[in-house]
Amino acid sequence: MPLIRLTIFLFFLSFLGFGQSFTIPDSLQHKTFDEVEQQFYAFLDDSIRKTTYAQVLLAKAKAIKEPLALAKSYRYVSFNYRNDIPKRVAYLDSSIAIGKVIKTNDYPGISYSNLALIYFHQVNYNKALDNYLLALEHATSLDNQKLYYVTKHNIALIKTKIDENKDAIKIFKEVLAYKKGKSFTDRSKLLTYLTLANAYRKTGVLDSASLYNAKGYQLAKRKESDMHHFFTLSQGINLFYQEQYNASLDSILKGMPYAVNKSEFDREFLVSGYLHLGKLYTKLNDNEISLKYLQKIDQLHDSINFTSIETRHGYEELIDYYKKGDDKNKQLYYINKLFRVDSILDTNYKNLSKKIVTAYDTPTLIAEKQQLINDLKKREERTSLKLTIAIIVTLMIIIFFIFIYAKNLIYKKRFRELMNTQQQTIKKQFRYKNTSTPESIGIAQNIVNEILTKLTNFEKKQGFLSPNITTNILAKQLQTNTKYLSKVINAYKQKSSRLYINELRIEYVIKKLQNDPKFRLYSIKAIAHDCGFNTSEVFSKSFYKQTGIYPSYFIKQLAKKYIK
Repeated sequence: MPLIRLTIFLFFLSFLGFGQSFTIPDSLQHKTFDEVEQQFYAFLDDSIRKTTYAQVLLAKAKAIKEPLALAKSYRYVSFNYRNDIPKRVAYLDSSIAIGKVIKTNDYPGISYSNLALIYFHQVNYNKALDNYLLALEHATSLDNQKLYYVTKHNIALIKTKIDENKDAIKIFKEVLAYKKGKSFTDRSKLLTYLTLANAYRKTGVLDSASLYNAKGYQLAKRKESDMHHFFTLSQGINLFYQEQYNASLDSILKGMPYAVNKSEFDREFLVSGYLHLGKLYTKLNDNEISLKYLQKIDQLHDSINFTSIETRHGYEELIDYYKKGDDKNKQLYYINKLFRVDSILDTNYKNLSKKIVTAYDTPTLIAEKQQLINDLKKREERTSLKLTIAIIVTLMIIIFFIFIYAKNLIYKKRFRELMNTQQQTIKKQFRYKNTSTPESIGIAQNIVNEILTKLTNFEKKQGFLSPNITTNILAKQLQTNTKYLSKVINAYKQKSSRLYINELRIEYVIKKLQNDPKFRLYSIKAIAHDCGFNTSEVFSKSFYKQTGIYPSYFIKQLAKKYIK
């Protein structure tokens, strides 16, 4: 059976462009797949040869029709599309699909890991984590310790992005202990030293941060790795918090050129370098140079759309700079940018703790923004009309907050009602209605009974969770026609087929959110996908229509209820 599925899958790929022919160079015609694979690894740093060898491997894998060779080849070819993310993802998806069938020591786990890395560099930490967890599951089930510890390192790296640095430190030290004496690349060990040093710095354990920066620097120099520049930069940032400002400035300036050239390595290093240079020059009373580096954070955010927690700190510094100079236009400009950054952070760092909200939390920013607008208007107009407008604006704000407060009261009431009467509501919503008869809808009694029985089975087996379920598909599954199915649902469920399926999904997700604490940590998009909705927008609207509250509010209230 797996072989049949694999054959069908490969046939399908040929229609998507993955089966296109490739002419193997004469020098490689008679070499085996294994021989070409050895050359592929030997020339990983040669982009031209590596690209050719990857294509040759895929052509040979198709010729010999060996599943493992195909899984490897699709993964190798994905490396050829560094700047074409959709194609790179497509090839990795092909490798994963084959890997799921053959389940070798490395596949599909290693392809999941590569896919996660793509999402990580796109700052899509939710998708990255999903794929790392799949890689970890694969590594655990097949006792692939190397993949297991590499994946744990990467999960810990995501933890540092959401400020869970203490947990990350434990994992990094565990990974580092395993890597000692094992066949890991020098770069892999250096990455763990570097991320561990930064995690210690973020938790305020500066001596340990210095220790691992020094160890990493020494290993990099001994192995002639250019990564020693990153350790110089990392230690420079660390020295800032030890109040060794001159030494900090010297180290950061030495490390920054390399971080600029290798910004794709981890753009957070670049942002962190600019941020701390801005802070250093403020300490050294050179505000003009400080502003130049802080503005680089803004430029970086605009040019590559990269946002991190330290990006937020950079905008706070810019706002503070212009506040001291009483430049209200610039304050307002950067406050608006900070709002946009907060919106991005809320999307990309869905599970961030309250630490992300610092001095400029939302209520303070709203009040300050409005005050700045009022001050600018006073300077521009100086008339009684201006005062009237200010009063109207203030009243509008008061009305707005009253409206929000009243809406929150309504939402809280609906939440309590949903928690207290959910079971009764469920029974009321999903029991069969007996007000209609088979004769009234023009369908024979035995057919109606058969459809109702199959619908009950459909609900028990949670068939409604399929994202592709439609009336047509459901009718085929129940071995009836859409006309009969729609009539029975309309008459006995007293709702349309689409509403019937959506209400089943919402009921499912309410139960799961109440009973599964881990499920409450998912993003709204992930929850929507889990219960069969194609988009988070449709899910949220359906949830609101059925319950009177939005899923984000329901999850927040559940967290308050169950966290003591």
